[in-house]
Formats: sequence, C-alpha cells, structure tokens
Amino acid sequence: MRDVDVNFTTHFIANADSVIAVVQDLKGKRVALGSRGSMQAGLLPYYFLQQLGHDPAHDLALCSFYDERQGDAGSDERDVVERLGRCEYDAGAVSGRTIEALQAEGKLAPGGFRIIWSSPGYSHCCFTAHSDLDPVLVEKITRAFVAIDPRDPAGKAVLEGEGCKAFVPGITTGWETLEKAAEQAGIL
Repeated sequence: MRDVDVNFTTHFIANADSVIAVVQDLKGKRVALGSRGSMQAGLLPYYFLQQLGHDPAHDLALCSFYDERQGDAGSDERDVVERLGRCEYDAGAVSGRTIEALQAEGKLAPGGFRIIWSSPGYSHCCFTAHSDLDPVLVEKITRAFVAIDPRDPAGKAVLEGEGCKAFVPGITTGWETLEKAAEQAGIL
C-alpha cells in the first residue's frame, strides 16, 4: 500500500460563510459528489449521507455525481471545490488528501470553506494478487516495494509517480466501510 492510503478520510465541506454548519443542515440543499466510481468522493459520500439519515434522492434539493455534470475542472474533486466556490452547490464531498493538495497549490484557502463532517479513517487502495500466488513471491514483492528509497533517484521517481512518501505492507483492516457501501450500492 502507499502510505497515504492508510487512514484515508472523506469530508463534506461548505463555504465558510454558509449557514450549513453540520451535515444535518444539508436537508433541502444542493450537494456535489465526485465520480460514481470514486470511492472517496462518490461511493462512500453517498453511503455516508444515507448512514447519517439523509435519503439523497428525496432529502436534498440536488445531489449529483461528477459524471452527471458538464465541466472541465480536470478531476472530479476539483470540480466539487470549483462549484462550491461559484455557489452552484451548497456543499460537497472531497478527500482529506485533495484538501491538502489544493491548499498547497493555493487553490483552496483554509478560511474559505468549512468541514461540516469527516469520515472515520478507512483503507483506500492496496496492491493485490491472486490468492494462489506463492507466499514466498508475495513476500519478495512486498519487501521490494517497502524497500524503495526516496533518496535514490529511481526510488524518488517511483514514489513521486505514486504520490506518496513510502510503501507499507498491505493491511487487512479499514476496508469494512467500503465493503458495506459497495454491498448497499449492489456492486458486491
């Protein structure tokens, strides 16, 4: 796994000057989600809304996925932030990692938005292999990933390409919420 995929979070955000202070305030509001296929910005936020007592199809004035909107933001989560900035939507779902990246780029001022709800941490991505793969080979592959050194130019390029600082051994925990959301959506 990449180090950044452990304890991943999704946040519902609103403009700082909005009357929306908590996720319960979303009733009757317009909510922008990421792509349907995006775990952190589409599938899980829709599931979280339901778990928090909202029926997105009936309780919200509008709840749309990136796939349903026309735009050229370059990514689904950037689209959510841009639409919030233009007041096209009242709130939206983005990952903690996206918030950090946009703030680092100067495209999301910390005082310009408010986090109204944060998910518990979950596991985001993990390299997988067939269960019948030789355990010795699995261990060799794991050691090779974990041994990538950011001080080595090739290692640095690999880590930068993956958007992380290190690889860590894969874990079997943190997937429960995603499994429940996928089952509810009929994906599993």
